[in-house]
Formats: sequence, structure tokens, C-alpha cells
Amino acid sequence: MKNKQIYILIIFIVVVLFSLFYFVNYIRDNQANNTGIDYVRAKVLEVIDSRLTEERDIPGAYVGSQELKIEILSGRFKGQKLIINNFRLHGDLVYDVVAKEGMEIVVVIEEREGKLHSVGVDMYSRDKVLYILIFLFIIILIGIGRIKGLMALISLVITGLLIAFFMLPLMFKGYSPILLAIITASIVIFTSLTLIGGGFNRKSFSAIIGTSAGVIIAGTISFISGKMAHLTGITGEASEQLIYIVSDFPINIRGIMFAGIIISSLGAVMDVGMSIASVVFEIHKKAPGLSKTELFKSGMNVGKDIMGTMANTLILAFTGASLSIMILLMAYNMPYFRAINLNVVSTEIIQGLSGSIGLVLTVPITSLICILFIEDGMRKDFK
Repeated sequence: MKNKQIYILIIFIVVVLFSLFYFVNYIRDNQANNTGIDYVRAKVLEVIDSRLTEERDIPGAYVGSQELKIEILSGRFKGQKLIINNFRLHGDLVYDVVAKEGMEIVVVIEEREGKLHSVGVDMYSRDKVLYILIFLFIIILIGIGRIKGLMALISLVITGLLIAFFMLPLMFKGYSPILLAIITASIVIFTSLTLIGGGFNRKSFSAIIGTSAGVIIAGTISFISGKMAHLTGITGEASEQLIYIVSDFPINIRGIMFAGIIISSLGAVMDVGMSIASVVFEIHKKAPGLSKTELFKSGMNVGKDIMGTMANTLILAFTGASLSIMILLMAYNMPYFRAINLNVVSTEIIQGLSGSIGLVLTVPITSLICILFIEDGMRKDFK
């Protein structure tokens, strides 16, 4: 097992280095295409003047402007202190930036002929909070999970790299989102379950087959249902904005929704697949005399307990993502019949139910595959 882990870590390091090389070149290309514009961190040293009026109907939203003294903390002009005006205050809680002394913000810099031309407030600086949470997550995961936690972390990093540097760039170039999601999911399933399952053995292989089947079922049901329901794949502000750029970039908007269903259901389905495989193989190890039928029933009994909470996880995840939409429907007192037929509502329901169906069917499929592998024994070295 130690040798296998060493090989896995070597592969992981190679993937990371290759991805970093790709990322550096990607950033360099983007910077070349946006010459003269840069986004940097800045600290508000002083709020010189603040002419703000709070919106009566929206608590916490302000209209007006501020005069700020800032210090640039990154980029070519790091260390420079400037006085700028903050005009990004229009009573919008999403995009407005109400600056306070000592606060770090993101500013957009326009450069002309190598000199600083203009500086404007762009948004709040949130990245440090994210980095702290990521660090805390890593410490807790490895501290509690030990080697299993490390394997889970490696799996997570590989998943992120695949999505960021394989799936998304190829989607942007016009390749089929559904095909890319299936390929990505297949690689993630194989890599994650092999790492977490302690190598390429009968347990991990059973979980891989069961999970793959569940994800394929979820994607197929969502695709067929989406076609029958005439879903467009456009469900939010970001999706609507994609419409305006498809003339310049060959993006398949309709396929993005179905790809999202495959990716979003992947985690819960993998959880169920590996849990069932672990239970069946552990029972067989402790009680090798149990029959094939008894092992299958044991896997199903455990799976029945798991599937309820996991199905809730998927439904609640999609519900949480669309919570603002549901509140908006209530605010407009929209009739049930019209609400249920809305594109955005139908999309969320199909996403949640398709993923849940795939998750539930993962239980019997994985249980069946496990007992077949246990009974057949496969090759001697495949243990």
C-alpha cells in the first residue's frame, strides 16, 4: 500500500506542475489581451468625505459618493498612496462598496504609456477570508482523517484542476458540455474512489462501477426530461448573460444545464457508492460465511438509511440555490400552475429529482456489483 501511495503522490505532483504551467500561460495570455487594465488590492487609509443617504426601502443600501485615501498593496504601483472618489453607490446591495477606514478593497487601475491614468473602486476584497477557510478545511481534514484525509484532499485538488483546466476551457471553445461532464466525472470517480478506497481493488472498483452507473442514470434522466419539458438551460443572470456572448464564442448553453446536473450530483453519488462498497466488503471480511443473498440484503439495508439523507442533501442543495427565486414567487403571489411551469422552477425540480433518482439506484447497483466481485474473486492480484 505504501508503494501505491508513493506512485499516486508522484502522479499528483506531475498533474499539479503541469496544471500550474498551463495556468501561468493562461494568465499571461489574458493579461496580454487586457493591456492597460489591472485589478489590485488596496487599503482604505482614510474616509475623507462621505456623502451617503440610506435607502428607505432597502436597509443597508446607500446612495451617494465617498472621497477616500487609499494605499495600493499589490501590482506595479504597490506602495503608492492616492486620493480617489468612490462612485459605486447606487443603492445596490450586490455591487455597491461602502468603504470604511482600515478596510481592504479591490480597485481597477487603468494604465497608459506606463503611467497610472485612473483608479476606481471595484469590489470588496474577500480572498483572504476564503484562503483562511481553505487552510482551516485542510488542517481539519488531514488532522482528523490522517492518510485518508490526505487522499481525500488530493482527490479534491485533482477534481478542481480537471474542472478549471479541462472541462471549463473546452466548454468555452464549444465542445459538448454533456460529453465533457461525463469524461470529467469518469476521471474524478476513478481517481477519487481509488485514492479513498486504498488503491485499485475490488472494493474501489465496485464503488466506481456503481457510482458511474448512478451518475449516467441521473444525466440521462435529466437530459430526456429537459427535452420533454422544453427547458432552455437559461435559469439565472449568469446564464442570461451567456446569450449575449454566444455570437463571439461557440458556447453550447443548453448543454451546460445537463452538465451541471452530472457534476452537482457526483459528490453525493460517490459518497453512497463508496459507503455501500465499504459496508459489503467489511461484512464479508468479518463474516465470510454469509451467502450472496445475505450480503446483498445487508448492503441494501444500510443503503436505505443512507439514501434518505443523501437524497435530502441533493434536494436541499438545489432548493438553497433557488431560495431567492421561491421568495420572489411568493412576493408576486404567483398561482401554483404558472409557477410550476416556469422554466427556472422546472429546471430546479428536474435537477434535484434526476440526481436523487441516480443516487437511489446507486445503492442496489453497487450492492450487486460488490457481491459479484466477492463471489467471483477475480484475479489473484486484484484483491
